[in-house]
Amino acid sequence: MHYALSTNKYIIAIITLLALTACGGKKGELRIKGTIKGLNNAELILYSRDGVIEGIDTMRVIQGKLDWSCPYNKTSGSITIVYPTYSTLTVFGSTGDVITIDGDAKQLNSTKVGGNEDNKAYTMLREQFEQSTAQQIDSIKKDFYKQYPESPVTRHLQLEELAKETPYALRTNQPFPDFTLVTRQGDTITIDSIQGKYTLFAFWANWRGGTGTLNSRIRRLRKQAQQPLECISYNMDVNTTILNYIERTDSITWYSCNDQQVFQADLPSRLGIRDLPFYVLTDTLSNIIASGNDWQKDIEPSLGIITKEKETKE
Repeated sequence: MHYALSTNKYIIAIITLLALTACGGKKGELRIKGTIKGLNNAELILYSRDGVIEGIDTMRVIQGKLDWSCPYNKTSGSITIVYPTYSTLTVFGSTGDVITIDGDAKQLNSTKVGGNEDNKAYTMLREQFEQSTAQQIDSIKKDFYKQYPESPVTRHLQLEELAKETPYALRTNQPFPDFTLVTRQGDTITIDSIQGKYTLFAFWANWRGGTGTLNSRIRRLRKQAQQPLECISYNMDVNTTILNYIERTDSITWYSCNDQQVFQADLPSRLGIRDLPFYVLTDTLSNIIASGNDWQKDIEPSLGIITKEKETKE
């Protein structure tokens, strides 16, 4: 009788242990798993601004199911998932976490994320944002910042707000920082290489959308230029096969750079670039004339000095 009781206790202990193990992940690893109904045989892009992963990675969704993991030993971090529609979802995790996703391709904004308290809190905030005005959203954010100042969710929301502003390093009349870039053609470009020329830097990625429009605008500007002009394409894709195809079909004949480090690369990091596409226009002395994410609003108003001939001095 005593033996049977011990065996029962042992079985219960094993079942409890297995249940706990199933709920948690492995130390030294971060895992994302779940379901997105209606999303079949898709490839999602993943990147991180705080070093959870280097560069970008991909996650397969097969018949609506996804399961991805990476080595990770830090106590907190975030990963941004880019859907095929170019909308995004940010999730939060630490070593040993299993982040759960439950969504529907028809309503990606309503995707529920779990696995830890940060994801639950962010899901709840997103649901509130969906039903609130801009003013109400601002108030909700401020209350959350005050209550949870150290939360990774707070850091993420504050970074999103900063992404809407032009970084200080890229404001007009500031000198463009010194740099060295090696192009895909094997050329080396430095700050000295662009002296005496107007220069357009275009930071972009195929996974962020707008590729065709961006390159056609650059091609049109090069045709219309009446002043010495240099164009530098800074691509943040990892898949060079796709990049080769884009460069061929879009007839990219200007300088093209790609170091596969996304936002963690040296130049974008020093410039404070947080979203794509991003444009920077400099004058013949390498001072910044204009910069921003919106071509028509941020760049186009400054192009007249390049596309029109200089007025003849009397």
